[in-house]
Amino acid sequence: MIFLKEIKEIDSKEVKEEIKELNKEIKEEKHVSDWILIAAVAVIVVILVSLFILKNFQKEEPKTIDDLHTLNLQGKLKPEQGYLYNGYSFVYANGLWYTQVQNKAGTSLFGIPLHYGPNDLIDVPIEGYLNSTLFDSTNSIYITFDPLGSNLNYVALAIGEFDQNIIKAFNKMPIASCDKNETTACSDRPIITCDNTNMPVLYIQQEPEARIIYSNNCIIAQGQGPEIVRAIDRLLLNLYGIMP
Repeated sequence: MIFLKEIKEIDSKEVKEEIKELNKEIKEEKHVSDWILIAAVAVIVVILVSLFILKNFQKEEPKTIDDLHTLNLQGKLKPEQGYLYNGYSFVYANGLWYTQVQNKAGTSLFGIPLHYGPNDLIDVPIEGYLNSTLFDSTNSIYITFDPLGSNLNYVALAIGEFDQNIIKAFNKMPIASCDKNETTACSDRPIITCDNTNMPVLYIQQEPEARIIYSNNCIIAQGQGPEIVRAIDRLLLNLYGIMP
């Protein structure tokens, strides 16, 4: 009986020790779990605070052309986004270069879109001198081209770009013309070349390289495909006095 009593006492003691150790482990695990929970909550709080700060304090992207011009004048745009050329701000948005110019009378400032900025046009040469007396004294200008030429979609794009600017800035009416009467579209159009009128003429000629030639009453814009658009943009920036 004494022997059984000792066994019970030993068993009871071991059980108590095991229970004690188990309670200790449970407390430690709970302690660790508490710290994990606290850490998780802290991380979530940090993330939420960071998102709040970013949302409220990050610099907003410019939303308008005017916003871009403001940043450009402050020197806050990358070169591919905008730059200054001869004091004029050029900014890039929606696939076009924008600048601001005054009309010929100097009474209003307005924005103009171009497919190319001045840095893209430096290599386009200009030959001769504009007959500014004739150009300034008339209210219209003939726009003529070869209706049988290729890549007429680029010719149309170039003419559209020129017409938009010549109307707004110079208050001149473009007169759509052809250099020969060999298509239906030209049957009711003036047939104009540089030699059969004394009025100002823009003559678009399809040649491999972009070039502008001033010759008496005629402005000859040469180019083929996208090059004709480059030539027209070079011409416009010259007429505005932005590029020499």
